[in-house]
Amino acid sequence: MQGEKTMISRFPGLPALLLAAGLAMPAASQAGEASPITTELSYVAESARVVGGGLQKGTTNHAAGTLDVTLDGEALGWWPGGMVFIEFIVDHGPDPSRHAGDIQALSNIADGNRTRLQQFWIEQRLGDAASILLGTHDLNSEFYVSDYAGLFTNSSFGIGPEISSVGASLWPEAGLAARLLVQPHEHVSLRLAGYDGDPATRQLKGAEGYLGIFEAALEYDTAAFKLGAWKHSRYAAADGSQGIAGGYGLADIQLADWDEGNLGVFFQYGAVQSKKANDIRSYLGLGLHVGGLIPGRPDDEFGLAMARASLADAYRQANGALANETAVELTYRIALGEHLALQPAFQWIQHPSGDPNLSSARVLLLRGEFSL
Repeated sequence: MQGEKTMISRFPGLPALLLAAGLAMPAASQAGEASPITTELSYVAESARVVGGGLQKGTTNHAAGTLDVTLDGEALGWWPGGMVFIEFIVDHGPDPSRHAGDIQALSNIADGNRTRLQQFWIEQRLGDAASILLGTHDLNSEFYVSDYAGLFTNSSFGIGPEISSVGASLWPEAGLAARLLVQPHEHVSLRLAGYDGDPATRQLKGAEGYLGIFEAALEYDTAAFKLGAWKHSRYAAADGSQGIAGGYGLADIQLADWDEGNLGVFFQYGAVQSKKANDIRSYLGLGLHVGGLIPGRPDDEFGLAMARASLADAYRQANGALANETAVELTYRIALGEHLALQPAFQWIQHPSGDPNLSSARVLLLRGEFSL
């Protein structure tokens, strides 16, 4: 019993999320695989310890849970070609970057304490090759996504910090949006979307502006290439003007495969108008991904990657930063059956927040995942 109390005190959102999942799942499971309502539950708990360098040594325990509910409008008899998606999130625990002092956010799940309706949108298919979406939507659920980079724990591998720092509609604060998807070919997709300029308010105000984004993707079974461009209309730029624009490109390429595994690499690059940037002017990510590295364990994943944030001139002048921040991550995700996984990781962060007087932060992480 003492162990149960310790787990709940460290990760207090877990009981509430499990209760919500328990209430939602019966409706989804009664009809089996053909159910018009599907639910997905995920809970990720992580312990991160800065063992040297950075601002100070220290340990943080934090977690993030999500409950996704998808409703098939046509199967439910509501309207043809429609779908409704609802996502609840629970976050708790401090951010380990308070010890490391980094600007890129070494953990992609740490964000303090909050319970929130993160996404609530309606999608309507337009024939077989297009759809529109309206509602509260996470930009990174469709834009700037690398499958290989998704393994890693550092936030920059999920989406470049040059765009995440300008007030984009991202986890854990998604905003109102409208998105158009067109697929003119089975391997080609075009996405165009507009997002509320300040997703935290969830109100469409002229003073907040908007973030518009476009992405073109070419995707095959063994490779994916994506190019994107975006603009935030009311960003308070470093040169005193309003608005900032940027672009990005990424690639996932499988180099080899064998009976139970594969070897792949990924590349990410993003940049903004350098004179307007307040924090980060460009980002470069490179990485290696191996699935099934150990014989007999096809679902395990190994990765080694580098994320480099080039700091803006305005940030350097304001903070006395003379260097760029580079994070290197080594990780191995161990699949423990269908619903559990354990993922140890190590990060080495050079020049945290660009401060040349800080020694490189060395961080050990242990992440546990539960999903249904």
